[in-house]
Amino acid sequence: MIDISRARLVHIKWLLQLESALREGRIPVMESHRGCELGRWLYEEGIKKYQQYPEMKFLESGHRRFHETTELLIKLFQERNYVEAEMAMDELKRESQDLIFMMTMVEFRILGGPDALKLQG
Repeated sequence: MIDISRARLVHIKWLLQLESALREGRIPVMESHRGCELGRWLYEEGIKKYQQYPEMKFLESGHRRFHETTELLIKLFQERNYVEAEMAMDELKRESQDLIFMMTMVEFRILGGPDALKLQG
């Protein structure tokens, strides 16, 4: 099983591999949002272990949306609808940034305890 830091790196690596494959004209194999490495971590460990953090709900829904957008991107690419595929890729990158941020926030909470996000004043 992966930890949150590795989950973030796995996600970034996958996005880079997707971009590379599409540039080379290859269609990547897409796993379900529960079957990919991040999804397995989320549903087998992450949500149970860190459900007290509100970011986990956003991480789960954002991850599902990321997979939906990826499926749309691949479909558009297969249809040779490159303009809309490029727009879907832009959306996918925004969703990816949101996921990375949520994973970072969860990690921050884990490392800093319940007071990690309280402002010092």
